Amino acid sequence: MDRRSILSSALAFAAITPARAADKLNPIFVVGATARMAPEIMQQALDQGHRVTGFARSPEKIKITHPNFTAVKGDVYDLKGLEKALKGDEVVISLIGPVVEPNTEPGYIDLYSVGVATVISAMRTKGNKRLLITTSGGTEQIPKEKPTNGNRIDEIVWKNRNLYGDMQRSEKIIAVSGLEYIVLRPRFLGGGPKQHNLKFSVHKNHIAFNERTGGETSRVLYSDIAEFVLTLLDGPNAYLGTAVGIYSDTKIQMKVKAE
Repeated sequence: MDRRSILSSALAFAAITPARAADKLNPIFVVGATARMAPEIMQQALDQGHRVTGFARSPEKIKITHPNFTAVKGDVYDLKGLEKALKGDEVVISLIGPVVEPNTEPGYIDLYSVGVATVISAMRTKGNKRLLITTSGGTEQIPKEKPTNGNRIDEIVWKNRNLYGDMQRSEKIIAVSGLEYIVLRPRFLGGGPKQHNLKFSVHKNHIAFNERTGGETSRVLYSDIAEFVLTLLDGPNAYLGTAVGIYSDTKIQMKVKAE
């Protein structure tokens, strides 16, 4: 199945398939298991007793060793590979994202949109019910034209508008997937021990992209987000079918603008 067919299939799916009721979903399937956030999510899940599968193009980069952990080599563009790797009972957590070189302006990107569409198609085939994906607060503030207001965050988002634009496309696809889904929009990410300082902004009409999450210069930690993610694995909650902006009162240190 080519990329255009996968996207069309994902967008049409919700019209014919209603969302299914939530069941206890204990196993976890992490797509993009070499992403920076992935080790925290996978290790915390293993510590809690979950079965975890890490799906990545380079699984040899994953440093986790645990009897309940399985690393699987695969590509998010490969529908058959995803279908083969999924068992059907996992909560799927998508952490996919391209490697973007600093101080560059990314060109056209389709990894988020096509990747999520492929994941949704595979989940539909195997019977998986719940999907958690990460995008960014940047999806909420893509300027219509190059900013001249001196807002450093707006300038960063403008430079990466193709990246955030594809995140928007991925959110539109998941919104009509018929799955139990939650979109996570964290602010600036970093490493370190848990601070238990996360704040949340829930966007019910999330594909309007017209509400800004607070704390646009705030820093949130992988460890805290991982802990939050693991509370979303089963059962009904207020976040289902929404995008959750995630921020804190801890400020990042903004770098001097590079000319």
